[in-house]
Amino acid sequence: MLKLCAYYEGDVAEADRQRFDDYVRDVHMPLVARYPGLKSLRYQKGVAWNGTAPDYYHAFELGFENRADFDRAMASEIRQTAREDVGNFLPLFRGKVRHVLYETDEIPVRG
Repeated sequence: MLKLCAYYEGDVAEADRQRFDDYVRDVHMPLVARYPGLKSLRYQKGVAWNGTAPDYYHAFELGFENRADFDRAMASEIRQTAREDVGNFLPLFRGKVRHVLYETDEIPVRG
C-alpha cells in the first residue's frame, strides 16, 4: 500500500481558524475523496499536548492499493480541480506544506 501524506507545518491565525477548518473539511476534502483509486482518506488536526502547541496544524493521509492507482489519481482531472482549490484556503495558512509518499505495511496489534 502507498500513502501520500501532506503535512501542514505552521499555524492559522485564531481569527481565521474556523473558516479555514470548515473549508478544508466541507469543501476540499470531499474533492480529494473523489480521486480515482483512493482506498482511504484521513484528515488529522494537531492538538496541544504537554503544554505545547502542535508543530503541524494538520495532516492529510491518502491511501492507495498500489502505484498504478496512485499514478492514476495523480493524473486525474479531479486532482487538478483539488489542486486549484488549495488556493481558496492556503493563503490563510502560515507555514510550509510538505508532501511525503510512503510504502506502508500494517502491523498487527495485540489487544
